[in-house]
Amino acid sequence: MNVRTQRLSRSESQAQTRIRLAQAARHEFARRGVAAASIDRISESAGYSRGAFYSNFADKHELLLELQAQHQAAEIDAWQALLDAEGSLAEVLPALQRRFDAFARNADDFLFQAELQLEALRNPQVAERYRAFSAEIATRTRQLAQAFITRAGGCRVSADVLGILLQSLAHQLITEARLGAGAAEPSAGERMVAILTELLGTTPDAA
Repeated sequence: MNVRTQRLSRSESQAQTRIRLAQAARHEFARRGVAAASIDRISESAGYSRGAFYSNFADKHELLLELQAQHQAAEIDAWQALLDAEGSLAEVLPALQRRFDAFARNADDFLFQAELQLEALRNPQVAERYRAFSAEIATRTRQLAQAFITRAGGCRVSADVLGILLQSLAHQLITEARLGAGAAEPSAGERMVAILTELLGTTPDAA
C-alpha cells in the first residue's frame, strides 16, 4: 500500500520548529534558570541545530518574551471568557478566584517573568523588547479592566487605573503567595476578588 506523506509548507515547518524550541526552552529555563540556560542545550533537546535556533529567535530572551506573551495573553483571554459567561458578576467572581489561584501556583512562569524584569533592568537591548511586550500586555489588561467595569455597571476608578491595578496586584499577590503565606490566610485569588469587589462595588457570591 502506498502511503503519501504530506509535506509541511515552509510556514508550517517554521511554526513547528518554533513550537519545539519553545517547549525545550521552557524545560531548560525551569531546570536551570534563565541566566544559566544554554541555547545549545535548547536546540539539541528540540532536535535542531544552533543555526535553527538563530533562524527563529535573536536570543533566549526573545524566546522567553514570546513564551511569556503567549502565557499572559492566554490568561487574559480566560478571564475575558469568564466575564462573557452568563450570570451576574457576583456569580462569576468565584470562578475568577479559582482561576487566579491556579495562575498563582504556576511557579515557573512567575519566576520567568521576574527574571525577565531583572534582565531588562540590566540589558538595554532586552529592555527595549520588554517594553514592547509590556505595552501589549498593558493594552490587553486595560481591555479586561473595561470588561469588568462594564459588567459591574461602573467602577470607582477608570479602566486605565484598574488595568494598572490588576497588573500590580497580580504581581504582588502572587509574590506573597509564593513566599508562603500561612494556610489560614486568604489565598491570592480570594484577596484579588476581595479587592475587585470593593473597587467595583459588587458583592461576591455567598456560595
